[in-house]
Amino acid sequence: MGTCGIASGAREVMSALLEEVSKEDAPEVTITQSGCLGLCDREPIVTVMRGEEPSVRYYRMTPDKIRKVFKQHLIDGQIVKEFTQ
Repeated sequence: MGTCGIASGAREVMSALLEEVSKEDAPEVTITQSGCLGLCDREPIVTVMRGEEPSVRYYRMTPDKIRKVFKQHLIDGQIVKEFTQ
């Protein structure tokens, strides 16, 4: 995690995501961290890569937003468009 992401709440977002993965017992989910993407004003950023589908970036994430993305996108396959801008 880059410092801009950490300052924007990336650790809290990561914690919420890890909680969701453990609750759902989703071993097929792999979580990695990256450094700064140069979009500091949009941090925390989460990139979802689901199978052969194109990757999707979610911006200005919060613990509540990542819970929604986890359930709707990772589990149900529906992109949460409101967080992609």
